Amino acid sequence: MKAARLYNTEQPFKIESIPEPQLRSGSVIVKVLSTHVPPFTNKVISGELGYALPEFPFTPGTSAIAIIEAVADDVFDLEIGQKVFCDPYIYSQTAGAKPDAILLGWTGLAEASTRLQTLWKDGTFAEKVLFPAQCLTPLKEAESFPAEKLACLSYLTIAAGGLTRAPFNRAQTLVVNGATGGLGSAAVLVGLAMGAAKVIAVGRNKEQLKTLEQIDKRVISIATEGNLELDSEAIRNTANGGADVAIDLLGGVSKPEPTLTCLNALRRGGTAVFVGGVSVDIPLPYPKIMLEELTIKGSFMYPRHIPNELLKMISAGTLNLDAIKVKTFSLDEIETAIDRASSSKGLEYCVIVPN
Repeated sequence: MKAARLYNTEQPFKIESIPEPQLRSGSVIVKVLSTHVPPFTNKVISGELGYALPEFPFTPGTSAIAIIEAVADDVFDLEIGQKVFCDPYIYSQTAGAKPDAILLGWTGLAEASTRLQTLWKDGTFAEKVLFPAQCLTPLKEAESFPAEKLACLSYLTIAAGGLTRAPFNRAQTLVVNGATGGLGSAAVLVGLAMGAAKVIAVGRNKEQLKTLEQIDKRVISIATEGNLELDSEAIRNTANGGADVAIDLLGGVSKPEPTLTCLNALRRGGTAVFVGGVSVDIPLPYPKIMLEELTIKGSFMYPRHIPNELLKMISAGTLNLDAIKVKTFSLDEIETAIDRASSSKGLEYCVIVPN
């Protein structure tokens, strides 16, 4: 089979034929229909982000829409020919085990991750991939949707994970910080699907914010100016005194003010969820958090039930994917796809179609 192999961080991919993956206990082999190329892929494979990559050479790539080709004998209720969403988040199930989570084909997340990366090394930039069975969610009613567009589940699931952990309830006001990025725009869509009364999209790119407003009349955008007090006041006023939930999906921001802006915009009893990639500590206002009974939560990836919940929303039409724009590339065009992805905005997705 063909795969995009990375031999080091200083050379481009090599598209080459490698042996097909072999089944083992608890595993499933899938044929990849589509796989999302995140906008920061170039920074991952170059080593710029300092990710704990698997041992070279390996095949990068995280989530995928795929068809099951083979199922291990000890895997039940998954069948050959089923279309599935493949989740890259793998971690030990043993009680009391050392933290060893990984994102398949992407990075280790803990000191003991190398043991999992040895077992589950290669990702989705290939014609076929080996996944743990627990990482697969059958598409069911959403099976008829184009696989290329369903690749957006890679971001929709992360956004939904953050909102579920808030928790976010129907008819509440949601602030999405970093709304013009890929994850932020996904959170706007998911918030609408979950029944938000109002979604306040916060960011700096005014043109991109206006695009989000066109999705639904419940979306109101605020372009921040970099003034903590004025920006916070603008968001609070738009939220009629304060938001119920603020989800922070900012990328590699190196200052705390953008995050504090949305924290300050919460109503009494509100919740802030940190999901993004802010690279600096946030000085939390102790008296404010105590007196206003605010909640601050972190969210990484998502609970296993989230992909199925989103697929139900997509099938029912409550999660509308019409605003998502997909550009597809073959496996041989992976370098072009990575370059194009680095300049993608909002709901623009670059997707590899290996088969």
